Amino acid sequence: MSDGIRIVHADEQLVARRFVLRRRVDVSGISGIGDVADGMLWPDGTASIRWRGEHPSVVFWDRGRVSVETIHGHQGATEVVFVDQDDEQPAPAALTVAPLPLYRAVEIALGKPVPCPKCERTVVCRCAQAPRTAGRVEAVLAAVRPWLRREAGGIAS
Repeated sequence: MSDGIRIVHADEQLVARRFVLRRRVDVSGISGIGDVADGMLWPDGTASIRWRGEHPSVVFWDRGRVSVETIHGHQGATEVVFVDQDDEQPAPAALTVAPLPLYRAVEIALGKPVPCPKCERTVVCRCAQAPRTAGRVEAVLAAVRPWLRREAGGIAS
């Protein structure tokens, strides 16, 4: 565990870890015993806890777990118990914006000439009212198929 702040960059796959402060002996006579606080160990090494009970409060420590254990450990009477495992992987972030190559592939596919379903011409024809939707959908699917194959459970055919 880090005992100081570190810079966490957007491309790092780091997540906060949840923990509880589990107290076996109530040294102060105030908090009681059991899980007396809920906490987070943040990816930058800092920590925060929220005390349980009638008068809850939130506390932040720049030195993270070291400060939590030093201030509230009471020589082993209280321990940090992690709820999340060290090896848990973060859930994939929701993709809100398509990667630029995918965006460009769809943009090009939308501009591709598609054949008229009646006369098979790819230019404006006398069948101007014939819907070319199916051809347009096929062009877009052909453009995104490589990305779908890369995704777990994606459409590969």
